[in-house]
Amino acid sequence: MSKNTVKPGLTPRRAKRAKRTVENDQFDAFVRRILRAYARRVAAGDIEALAMLTMLSSEVDSVLRQAVRGLRAKPYSYSWDEIGQRLGVSRQAAQMRFGAKSDRPTLDRRITEAGMGVTVATLVEVFAEHFPGSPVPTMCPACGYAYPLNAVHCPTTATVRPLLFNRRAEDKAAVSRLTPDQLAFLHDPKSVLANRKTVRQKALPATCPDRTAAPDLFDLLGKDTTP
Repeated sequence: MSKNTVKPGLTPRRAKRAKRTVENDQFDAFVRRILRAYARRVAAGDIEALAMLTMLSSEVDSVLRQAVRGLRAKPYSYSWDEIGQRLGVSRQAAQMRFGAKSDRPTLDRRITEAGMGVTVATLVEVFAEHFPGSPVPTMCPACGYAYPLNAVHCPTTATVRPLLFNRRAEDKAAVSRLTPDQLAFLHDPKSVLANRKTVRQKALPATCPDRTAAPDLFDLLGKDTTP
């Protein structure tokens, strides 16, 4: 390698580029543009990617759990009450969903504290919060319990569902607050399990679809015009 003969005085130093600070609201808008762009790509004929798009809910739940852990840790040390207020849920629901295993009970406290005196209205409330939803995620939306491969019951749901099913006639007004999907799960949880298996199978396409005609995913400079 030849020796560098350029005199330092004749070569002006390039000033370091200032680090750009991106505010969280800007980052949020960017992520939303990415998601909408992904939806447009799927809508452009890539039906095989539809199942993969539905599985993003599990990823969102995972990163939300990571964010809550950071807010709970030092030096911030936010309380479960403060976190629950921002999420629009009770302190107990926030702790059940995002707390570490050592920080939350196995069963929902509303069930264990009430014992044999638990009301149908409470059973309905707990059942609705722990309802796995459709498509079924990889973990319970309320307590964070990771579902086994062939199950859609967290410990709380496994306890509450048969109790509510047997006592559903005691308070029909409370039971009527359940959604049609929740009522179907109350009467036949196997249908939700079958749906989960179908979604997982579709999320593993055998071939890679052709996306040459799909619009660009990253539009970092332009603004998203999707309404």
